[in-house]
Amino acid sequence: MKKLLTCTLVLLTCILLLSCKDEHTSIGEDILGNLVDTEFTDTITLQAFSILEDTINTTNTSANILGHIYDPVFGKSSAGIFTQLSLSGSAVNFGTNPVVDSLILTLQLSGYYGDTNSYVGIRVHQLNEALDSQTKYFQNSTASFDPTPLNYNLTGYAIRPNSSVVVDTSVLNAHLRVRLSDQFGQYLLNHQNDLNNRFKDFFKGLYINAISHTGNDGYMLITNMNSALSGMTLYYHNEDGQPQRYTFACSENCVRFTHFDHAYSMSVNTDFIQEVLQGQTSLGEQVLFVQGGGGVKTTITFPYLENAFAQYDNRVVIHRAELVVTNADPDERIYTQPNSLTLQGIRKSDNATRFLPDDDYYTSINYFGGTYDASKSEYRFRITKYVQQLILQQNDWSNSVYLLARGSAVRPNRLIFEGTDPTSPSRLRLEITYSKY
Repeated sequence: MKKLLTCTLVLLTCILLLSCKDEHTSIGEDILGNLVDTEFTDTITLQAFSILEDTINTTNTSANILGHIYDPVFGKSSAGIFTQLSLSGSAVNFGTNPVVDSLILTLQLSGYYGDTNSYVGIRVHQLNEALDSQTKYFQNSTASFDPTPLNYNLTGYAIRPNSSVVVDTSVLNAHLRVRLSDQFGQYLLNHQNDLNNRFKDFFKGLYINAISHTGNDGYMLITNMNSALSGMTLYYHNEDGQPQRYTFACSENCVRFTHFDHAYSMSVNTDFIQEVLQGQTSLGEQVLFVQGGGGVKTTITFPYLENAFAQYDNRVVIHRAELVVTNADPDERIYTQPNSLTLQGIRKSDNATRFLPDDDYYTSINYFGGTYDASKSEYRFRITKYVQQLILQQNDWSNSVYLLARGSAVRPNRLIFEGTDPTSPSRLRLEITYSKY
């Protein structure tokens, strides 16, 4: 009997441990459906419309965007990089009578958006204004620069971001190479003392800009500025005749930010113009928009959610609540959808944006969701805790949220998705499984 009791206790302990393996699961979500009657609804009223993004911080982000693109729906967009560079060591020694051979700017590529068969006009300028490590720079921030480009020649660049680059006898990861003027290279060689004694005052940095493209679409490049492949390399020789090189790198201590320009007036899409630019919010029933690069976001409101269960005196338990976003253009090959989206909660007291209680900041990406499911052409967000708190009028949550591209500062992708029209099966909707008590 004692042996049987011991085995029973061990078995119960194992069951308890297994049942607690997902600490982010809402209470009762996986078991209450088996114990009590559950109900389902996807008819909760939603109101939504798309607006221009306010500001996003692009200071020292994990990647920087460079490119120029034309999208018939979203118009023309361009992105450029303001960046400091640093010395490779504690001191520069170019030797006696150094002479420039070439000066090459390189940027390692970690991704792209658009049509890389297009040619983009990339221009490099010297900064006249120092970047400040204590300043936050946003997508519309800028800094003073010399208008005369440093390029060796004014050409367009076609990129193969998935192909290696052969330099001399070395095979390197995909990167952009822009040759700069020999005159500027010699200028650096002639000012060795200034580089050593007052580097950041003497050389404040670069503005790498994309001004145009040829072809129908253009492209945006996702660059890794902190890579060893990114920097400005000076090739030269001195009196001993031996070829030399010196690289000005973009170290972790360098200030940098991405500047975005969006010319939405060049859109030829009537729905986009009327909804996003002219504020005709009723068009959100038909179609909605999101764009990275500090571009466009969507406001989603659940106007009657707090009263939806009033007939039960709000005595309900929300087992699962999911917001479903359906891609309206899943076959697009050039202007591809974001890999993931995110939601921002809005506080009633001051309209400040905050992480939702379900956000992966508190839970996990597997719980919160927002990743694109290509097989269903949709994104799903689990917002169970947020919905429960709204119904119980707990916390300071507004009944509106913002939907935007995750990593908007480092991803330029855009999305056109279904609106809130209640007659459409693929509409933007809130699916709720609940029980009354």
